[in-house]
Amino acid sequence: MARKCVVKVVLSKQQREILIVISTRLGISASEAMRTALMDYAKQVNIITETIHWSEKQLKDTHPNITNS
Repeated sequence: MARKCVVKVVLSKQQREILIVISTRLGISASEAMRTALMDYAKQVNIITETIHWSEKQLKDTHPNITNS
């Protein structure tokens, strides 16, 4: 199981109010709304794909005998 990391975020009063409205409308916690927003943004800027390809390359470089199935 992956370890979880705690990250503190400083929001302005207006940003906090927006976060509360979003999380209330979605019926999720504020932290879940932040995680979802982060992952959506990462997908938009192709960070997820880049990270996966980087990880695969690192794996191949360090363990050349391992192949993708």
